[in-house]
Amino acid sequence: MISYLAFLPFTIIGLAGLFDPFFLPRPSTEMVPDGYNLSFILYILTTYLWAIPCMILWQRLYLIGPSGLIRKKIWPILTRSFVLITKVLFLIGLASMVTIGLITALLYVINSSGLGESLSDFFILSENEIFRYLVIAVITGFVTYLVFLRFSLAMCARTIGKRIGLLTSWRLTQKNTTRMFISFLSIILPIILFTLAFLLIYQGLFGLNLFYSGEMLSTFSYIHIFVLAPVITLPLSALCSQCASFYRHCGGEDCPQGL
Repeated sequence: MISYLAFLPFTIIGLAGLFDPFFLPRPSTEMVPDGYNLSFILYILTTYLWAIPCMILWQRLYLIGPSGLIRKKIWPILTRSFVLITKVLFLIGLASMVTIGLITALLYVINSSGLGESLSDFFILSENEIFRYLVIAVITGFVTYLVFLRFSLAMCARTIGKRIGLLTSWRLTQKNTTRMFISFLSIILPIILFTLAFLLIYQGLFGLNLFYSGEMLSTFSYIHIFVLAPVITLPLSALCSQCASFYRHCGGEDCPQGL
């Protein structure tokens, strides 16, 4: 139910044709079409931002069960969504700082070695230089996810109306970081691989190219994406399930409210 709710706004707006200006293929030198800005804003609202309240619903499902999943008052979900958005933006800022630091260090090494001239255009990087940037991306993702794990208790607490400070979450997860990361490798990565394999097989069976076509999505494409919602959102749902487990096993439920 939550998976289909997550894709419902995207599907409705897509079927109404409001995403067409955003997905319209065009040369890079061509001006954006009329309605592009509105289409882009709708895309952000129905994907990245709409995922936040859906994550809250998943967390509530795994922490307090179906009985407490949905309440009549929608306002608490909205306020908690705003809090989670601020925390996500904090993690994005942290990832950006790590990326900038690593790229600065890499550029210093490259310039010191006399290799700086070839960095003027990313698309003409040699294989070795592309590999360096891939390493930076992996390290950045690794560091950001570790920080996310350490702060996950604070995020989970917010979804059920409790408060745990970021520093308290950091302290409670201190002795469990390694096990939490091993859990990530053993659960989330296989689920991601399964999701990708399933989507590739599904597209092959139906002769579709839903995600990398370079063309505007058709009516049937939106319908297929909506049908695939439980599979597409499976990694996100599993991540919320993991965070709920970390919340229980690291002492989140026993932590005094407001710390």
